[in-house]
Amino acid sequence: MRDLTRRSLLGFGFGSLILAACGSRSATSAPRDALIPTTHIDDEDELPPVPMACTAAVTARNIEGPFYKRGAPHRSVLADPDDPGERLRLTGVLQTTRCEPIGGATIDVWQANAAGDYDNDGFRFRGALTTDAKGRYDLRTIVPGRYLNGERYRPAHIHIKVRARGFAVLTTQLYFAGDPYNDGDPFIDDTLIMKHAVEGELRRARFDFVLPA
Repeated sequence: MRDLTRRSLLGFGFGSLILAACGSRSATSAPRDALIPTTHIDDEDELPPVPMACTAAVTARNIEGPFYKRGAPHRSVLADPDDPGERLRLTGVLQTTRCEPIGGATIDVWQANAAGDYDNDGFRFRGALTTDAKGRYDLRTIVPGRYLNGERYRPAHIHIKVRARGFAVLTTQLYFAGDPYNDGDPFIDDTLIMKHAVEGELRRARFDFVLPA
């Protein structure tokens, strides 16, 4: 795939936006294989999370998993400066199948830390974002670590719940293109795999959520 600038990356349509299911999980994190970037950013312009071409495809649902907690603090920055892990900026738009932006919605996010562990006592790497009037969101976090689920590692993923007035709650997960553990994962949905790009020490991804009108 040819290289793309940051502007063309964030203008791409990546389709529509959770932890593994079941049973107990090992605290053993996966080998820290680098994610394979699907693009490379080489320009320096700073882009806000702007709307992109509308897609009519409703975002697929994915399992909630056992680590969801209510009451996450309202924030869009989940990683502290001294937290280990590769920095990630995830942006996108929440819209309907009629291409109408959905403002004032809540996007509840939870994920593992760089070692593949979830904070079940507090709210580390958990947060609730509110979409702006144009349906946009902007999340600053890290690429989550992988962990054993039974006898195999789950690919890196981010859990999402979208709550918008007049719509059913959407529970899903986001995955990363190029993750070596995507193939054969029992829970992954290909429409939830995000393209992403690397810029120095920052990884950027975009995902637009679509709810049925």
